[in-house]
Amino acid sequence: MNRILKARLHGFIFIYVVAASAFLMLMAMDVTGIGRTVLKAIPVSTLMVLVFRDMRGFVRICLAGALIGSVCGDILLDLPYANVFIFGLVSFLTGHIFYTVLFFRHAKSPNGFDKVIIAGLILFAGVMIWIFRGIATALYGPVVLYIVVIVTMCIGALLVPAENRLLFFGALLFIASDVVLAINKFIVVIPYGRIINISLYFIAQFMIIMAARVIWAEEFGSNAGHVRSIGKNLTR
Repeated sequence: MNRILKARLHGFIFIYVVAASAFLMLMAMDVTGIGRTVLKAIPVSTLMVLVFRDMRGFVRICLAGALIGSVCGDILLDLPYANVFIFGLVSFLTGHIFYTVLFFRHAKSPNGFDKVIIAGLILFAGVMIWIFRGIATALYGPVVLYIVVIVTMCIGALLVPAENRLLFFGALLFIASDVVLAINKFIVVIPYGRIINISLYFIAQFMIIMAARVIWAEEFGSNAGHVRSIGKNLTR
């Protein structure tokens, strides 16, 4: 059973990597169209299938909600229409709220080192809010809200008890991805900015879900022990 589960998981990972790489190649070649948009949605949709298959209860609801919001955002932000950006932002904001609720439900009290990191994240949020103060008024409010929510999500990831920091590092990469996107869109064009943004995003989502599979392995059902073993091997 362990071998079968491991082979199936590796199959999902293979699809994730191939689809993500293919999308990045099309983006680098400046190929656009509905085919590219659909391809962009495949990697995170693959993670969503894993969540629906393996997770149970409140964990599955929150992770599925986060990934559904992300897939909607993936599609909206790849469409060639400027007026859909705000809807993509709202979709990802919804996804982050699901992550945040899950993480804080399982969060522990911060220790001294955690408090230092939290202070740094709060300072970072303040700096980002100040940097983007010059963007269009209609967008500034949603962007500020997004910054607050994603930094809160990252703090929640930091406080989830785990054997390693993979969940937190995934959340940090998510922030890095969004910072690249926002700077590239609102402040200054970054060479290969969109490719960097999406690459970080794909890695972040993968890390968060793989970490979640280990942390909440007890939610998996009768095969919990096998899944926990596989998840630990993949996160080493």
